[in-house]
Amino acid sequence: MESPYEVLKRSMEAELRKAADGLGYLDADPANTIVPSKAQGDISCSIAFRISNAIKKPPSEISSNMAARIGSIEYVSKVSSDNGFINFYLDRERFSKDTISYIKSGSPDSLQGNGKRLIVEYVSVNPVHPWHVGHLRNALIGDVVANLYERCGYIVERQNYMDNLGLQAAEAMWGTMNIDKLSVKQGAERRLDYSIGEVYVATNRLLEKDPGLIAEVKKVLSLAEQDGTYESKLAREMAEGYLSAERQTAFSYGIYQDVVIWESDIVKEKLLEKMLEMLARKGITKKPTEGKYKGCVVIELADLKDLPKELTGLKEEAKVLIRSDGSANYIAKDIAFHMWKLGIIENSFKFSKFMERQPNGEPLYTTSQEGAEIGFGSADGAITVTDSEQKFEQLLVKVVISALGERQKAEALKHIGYGIVTLEGAKLSGRKGTWVGYTADDLLREAKERARSAVKPNDSISAEEREVIAEKVAVAAIKFEFLKISPEKNITFSWERALNFNGGSGPYCQYTYARASRILEKSGTEPGITSPGAFEEQSTFSLVKLMALHKEMIEKACREDRPNVITDYLSELAVSFSKFYESVPVLKGDEREKAARLSLVAAFRNVMKEMLGILGIEAIEKM
Repeated sequence: MESPYEVLKRSMEAELRKAADGLGYLDADPANTIVPSKAQGDISCSIAFRISNAIKKPPSEISSNMAARIGSIEYVSKVSSDNGFINFYLDRERFSKDTISYIKSGSPDSLQGNGKRLIVEYVSVNPVHPWHVGHLRNALIGDVVANLYERCGYIVERQNYMDNLGLQAAEAMWGTMNIDKLSVKQGAERRLDYSIGEVYVATNRLLEKDPGLIAEVKKVLSLAEQDGTYESKLAREMAEGYLSAERQTAFSYGIYQDVVIWESDIVKEKLLEKMLEMLARKGITKKPTEGKYKGCVVIELADLKDLPKELTGLKEEAKVLIRSDGSANYIAKDIAFHMWKLGIIENSFKFSKFMERQPNGEPLYTTSQEGAEIGFGSADGAITVTDSEQKFEQLLVKVVISALGERQKAEALKHIGYGIVTLEGAKLSGRKGTWVGYTADDLLREAKERARSAVKPNDSISAEEREVIAEKVAVAAIKFEFLKISPEKNITFSWERALNFNGGSGPYCQYTYARASRILEKSGTEPGITSPGAFEEQSTFSLVKLMALHKEMIEKACREDRPNVITDYLSELAVSFSKFYESVPVLKGDEREKAARLSLVAAFRNVMKEMLGILGIEAIEKM
């Protein structure tokens, strides 16, 4: 069944174009000019203002002329013009009935993606300390973006990239090998990601005091990149232990992935060499014999065509891929990795199960020297979620892949950059250890304590149920507060906002869902699809119109890679339901009115549960 709002909008756009053409308003595109109205009519169109800018005529004249020419439109009973807007009045009974029927049918997935394969890479934390709240933001954005694309008809592969050969990993490894030189407590039972983090912080403090030790760290890094060395084995062993530990954090937030790609396996499988050979063959890289970059493999930015303005005028004249000592820079491995993601470099990885069964019931795979070839990678597109500071590196990856002659595949790469997260004015640094007290685990522990106080005792809820509810409320509070800000903006986390049961929060959305569930429970009947002749109240039909948009909101959030589109919609939906509930006696009136209102409550409940699910928030039946 097709969404009634889609049918309505398509029919409206067709008639608007037809009316504009008949009046000689050529190339008048009604896209993004049609919105639900709270003033004149049920739907309003602002296309006259767009046309006015082009032909220099008053919007009121244009809208009046167009309104007079608009013919029959599905679900529309009347068309008028007012102050430059074209207003559409709906057949409320028919539109409401079909909308509720569509929602009850399960509102089938969007076909926007049409089965295309998409990789979403997120979290990808350097294995040197536990998740702090910045990593949590990465994980939550990546998870919701993956959910959105799946809901829109894409086949999504959720990837976690483990940078177990970088300088940070080498510092943690050197510290582990020289633990007697560090001021780190021994013997305490701590999760491995925390104990590695303490070693990493202590190592950086020592390196600040004795910079001469940096040469030893670089030697460890070089040896770790050589297959078969003690350091290479230790690097993998430490990182796998770290991954097992950090998964506990991920699972506590309902974050699950399909596969882990190891930087060390990119090196072992010669992806780096294959990438460098392809770039050299195209003349994209150079190896200077003198000057600042002597002995390095570099890309001279001025030589690249169609260089984005963000990459022009930089202090760096070239980007180093391979240092003079033969070690690879981060960007080199990232270019190779993305070429593998898009199938430009053939899939030479083998995979085995890192976890037989995650809490969601699915296995977690990992690249491995022993295993089987599995169809990961070679996708139609890829999204990488990282902090905004990596914007230039991600742009360079696209430019290099385009320079290889793979422009279409380069355009299929997206970078979602996110801003800084602060708690109580704290700015986080992995090297300095300021994540202590600000980890994702710390945040969830405090959220649970606060939620226990916020969820009031209730005779219908046992102590055990109350504890489960408090945990779900805690997760909802954190997720919603992180996701309601557009990714590129900075966040200052607020407990007052996150646990606000009066609006604009995950717990408030859960509360309205629970209220709807309670209404249906009290009714004692299973709502059907009843002809809603009683839906003349403005608060009631406003809720219908808002629910009718839910599929469009999912597709909009997916197109724009913005989870906050969903949080904004949920906030508005929850408020709209509360206004309906407060102004309309759902369980009173004659049987026809009551049945119609109950069908609306059931539809609201379905939409709220679906949209919360996209955010990874669990709906609560009792609260």
